Amino acid sequence: MKFFWLALAALFSVSAWAVPNGLGARAWVVIDQASGRELAGHQADLPMPPASLTQLMTAYVILDDVRRKRLRLDQTIDVPAAAASVDGARVFLAPGEAVRVDTLLQAMLVHSASDATLTLATATDASEAAFVERMNQHAARLGMTKTRFTNATGLHQPGHESSARDLAVLGRVLMRDFPDHQALFAQRELRVKGVTYYNSNRLLWRDSTVNGLKVGRTVEAGYCMAASAQRGDQRRVAVVLGARSDAQRTQDTLRLLNYGFESFDSVLLYRAQHPVKAVSLYRGARSSVSMGFLQDFHLLLPKGAASRVKGEVITQQPIVAPVRKGQRIGTLRLSLDGKPIGDYPLVALHNVSVAGIFGRGWDTLRLFFGL
Repeated sequence: MKFFWLALAALFSVSAWAVPNGLGARAWVVIDQASGRELAGHQADLPMPPASLTQLMTAYVILDDVRRKRLRLDQTIDVPAAAASVDGARVFLAPGEAVRVDTLLQAMLVHSASDATLTLATATDASEAAFVERMNQHAARLGMTKTRFTNATGLHQPGHESSARDLAVLGRVLMRDFPDHQALFAQRELRVKGVTYYNSNRLLWRDSTVNGLKVGRTVEAGYCMAASAQRGDQRRVAVVLGARSDAQRTQDTLRLLNYGFESFDSVLLYRAQHPVKAVSLYRGARSSVSMGFLQDFHLLLPKGAASRVKGEVITQQPIVAPVRKGQRIGTLRLSLDGKPIGDYPLVALHNVSVAGIFGRGWDTLRLFFGL
């Protein structure tokens, strides 16, 4: 890992591709969906008002509640009076009106409806403040270090902020953790009470590979967008904050996605729990132990370079039982065109207990004589 970005920079110094320039947004980033690695960024850690991109975290908390069976999508919720009179975009819900959770989610994600958002926030929590506390807990768990939410809607408040990189992380985990609900983020329109609302994410209309995520705007935040797209087996997430117009955020985001797809390949080298190599084991109940990766191992490479990657497995000999699943017992050393990419830890894929007295005695002799 420690050599990866240095090697990548060296490889791209002679490449025809360059990091996008001329983007007008104040901050932006594009990442690889599979690995989470940044492909390009500008002021990606700058804390900024996120406008209604905030509602991506609201959606994350609600979908997590659905997954944990604290809430059902077909469940109806009564609209509180505070939600019916909230500022911002609305679908004009009436106080006491019973609305389904899935309808509220669609209204929030398609139209940034603040009344729907506040109704969702009180579905499982006594107040918006309690819900926001959970939003911040999830943000901390996900490593969103530049993020602090003070409300669930994204309406401007002092101290309510996030960053392009944090929001890209959030977009990535939404696509990863809730694959069965991705259609919510790609919905182009919604009809509520006889009125049709259209999604302001113009990329959903311009590029068929775009499958989300959200746009937002306030006076303080400017025009913002978080977008995800899939082309073939490649997936990217781009975030633009502080653009000066809808056209600028749309064009900047599309350029970032195009750059991410045209310049890089995210290659699945090894699946989770798939043995990379089996190595001899001393004093164990088994004579060998398999090592590999506990999670899918993706490698980010310059476009078309996957076939030129070479790997070498280095083991930490001798390996002596007991061995715990997840214990590091080797290293995968990768290179591209003879240049080092990085060293990646290989771990035991299963537990191996200590052998009986006779097995331990024999292996002690083997170790002593180097057999």
